[in-house]
Amino acid sequence: MSLQKNLLKWFQKNARPLPWRKRYDPYEVWVSEIMLQQTQVETMLPYFERWVKTFPTLQSLAKSPEKKVLKCWEGLGYYSRARNLHFSAKEIVRKYGGVFPSDYEAIRALKGVGRYTAGAIASIAFNRERPIVDGNVLRVLSRVYSIGKPIDVEKNKETFWTIEENLIPRGQARFFNQAVMELGALVCASKNPQCLVCPIQSDCTAFRKNRVLDYPVRSRRKTRVKVDASAVLFFKKDKVLIRKRPLGEIMGGLWEFPEWKLAKDAGLDPGEIRKRTLIGLRSEFGFEPEKLKPLATIKRNYTHHLETLHIFSAPVPEAAVFTLKNDWPSRWITPREFLLYPFSSAHSKITKLIKPT
Repeated sequence: MSLQKNLLKWFQKNARPLPWRKRYDPYEVWVSEIMLQQTQVETMLPYFERWVKTFPTLQSLAKSPEKKVLKCWEGLGYYSRARNLHFSAKEIVRKYGGVFPSDYEAIRALKGVGRYTAGAIASIAFNRERPIVDGNVLRVLSRVYSIGKPIDVEKNKETFWTIEENLIPRGQARFFNQAVMELGALVCASKNPQCLVCPIQSDCTAFRKNRVLDYPVRSRRKTRVKVDASAVLFFKKDKVLIRKRPLGEIMGGLWEFPEWKLAKDAGLDPGEIRKRTLIGLRSEFGFEPEKLKPLATIKRNYTHHLETLHIFSAPVPEAAVFTLKNDWPSRWITPREFLLYPFSSAHSKITKLIKPT
């Protein structure tokens, strides 16, 4: 078909020189696909480079302590993915002698690997004829075939998986699947699509109907709740208090500066934010500092809410005693020791506010 031929020819000339495309090493493809879940290529590239420099092989990842793995992942969010990579690396060493499995079902059985990721690894690393459907593929296929089913309704996605599977040319799964995704990323964009230079323009039903921007179709999305929260940097001489979130909690196992939610009715004025922060300090620590200095705000986007995190600093007298509300592990450390502890993305940003002395 002309669509496949034109798309493969275009990909050969226009594919971005991404690092895992140099050798299509299964380990590197696996890491890249896990990192790319809900993360743009441009954003994840420096993390990928850092990861393969720190853990150049699957075996080196398997042998590393979890603390080092989480620290290397710091900033990408969704830390369960890093733990799953670590766990699965050890499983591959144990079950397959350190050789990444090429069988689709074996790949999908790895912890944290679903249908999309298994198909991506099987097709890109091993050239298996398995379909992969991400946001770019959904957008391209929606426009090419004028599919009116909302792409954010799970049951509708099966249509796209079937179409993609039927389109894969024999022996070209690696390049064809990447070509569709690359087209969606570089040409068939959600806004301002470059239809005039699209290699499959003649096959696109939406283009012929002059309805490209009508696709893909989405159902009405729920409005995310806005939330205010506070984080406090307690200073005792040259040290700062951090605490470790328990496993089973969101971002469990990561270290943070004490934080808590203030209100769901975001948009509080500075006076109210300060007041509620002091109330939180008394409730969480049984302690109210003499000075509470605002440092910065950080925006955090979650699936169901948008959060504004207000950062404060507070000096603590040497003799001050905290009555901790929970039994989370806590430590007083110097800013130079921040590099030894894995923080969430937001709290990693907070560490940048403090200059080592």
